[in-house]
Amino acid sequence: MEIFELKRPVTFEGHKFEQLDLSGLEDLTGEEYATLLKEAERIDGADMVPEKSLTFAFLAAAKVTGQPFDLFKGMGAKDAARLRYKIGSFFLAED
Repeated sequence: MEIFELKRPVTFEGHKFEQLDLSGLEDLTGEEYATLLKEAERIDGADMVPEKSLTFAFLAAAKVTGQPFDLFKGMGAKDAARLRYKIGSFFLAED
């Protein structure tokens, strides 16, 4: 997975973010994946396909970028939707 370019930069805690490096998704372990699923369920409740949830996308992005979860909540809606699709597709696509 490559760099995710934001259509609208996000400023968080005095730092401007124009892109996110999601390459760490490739390195997640099964245990880390399970933890992300449990955390998304804790926040949102049970979901039939948690990988498609915005919360799961934000948690996964926070994990692999090292940035706080709240950074992603400040994204524009279009960027948030694109991020959700990108991360969901990473986990659900059949290679």
